[in-house]
Amino acid sequence: MNAPDNSTPDHDPPVGPIGPAGWRSPGALRLEAEWQAQERARAQERQGLPLDRADSRLAEYRLIARALRTPAMEPVPYDLAAQIVRHVEGTPAVGELLERWLLRGLGVVFAFAALVAVATYGEQWGPAFAALWPKLSPQSADWTGLVIGCLAMSLAWQGVARLMRHDVSAMTGAA
Repeated sequence: MNAPDNSTPDHDPPVGPIGPAGWRSPGALRLEAEWQAQERARAQERQGLPLDRADSRLAEYRLIARALRTPAMEPVPYDLAAQIVRHVEGTPAVGELLERWLLRGLGVVFAFAALVAVATYGEQWGPAFAALWPKLSPQSADWTGLVIGCLAMSLAWQGVARLMRHDVSAMTGAA
């Protein structure tokens, strides 16, 4: 035996909550009025009736119904992926070749400008860079040794931890 189908079809209006005296709430009445306007617009659009300029809401719903009925774009070709691969692997377009050559030329111009700047101002840069280095004192050597020792201890501890993890994974994999 088949059970009766209690689902509502798509064209039935939404039913809002009904109050104790059989009245519907204002929100439910508004929803039903919108539903009826949408259904009227869909039916008028299907029948091909002219637009009624007096009811702008109905005209908007008819435009929506028309837009939903017509496909928005062409279907995707079956071999789209193959077409894209052929395009990517194929010869580049003229614009792409021009862009590549312009970028190469710009790189050469920048490299040449850098060489000219180094040749022209390079002698003045040495003393300027030397002035940037701080003056070292005997106490700075102690702090430098401490920083290097801390870094060495940290790296050694990371290596020990890595070896311990490797040993644990080798033991669990062998068991």
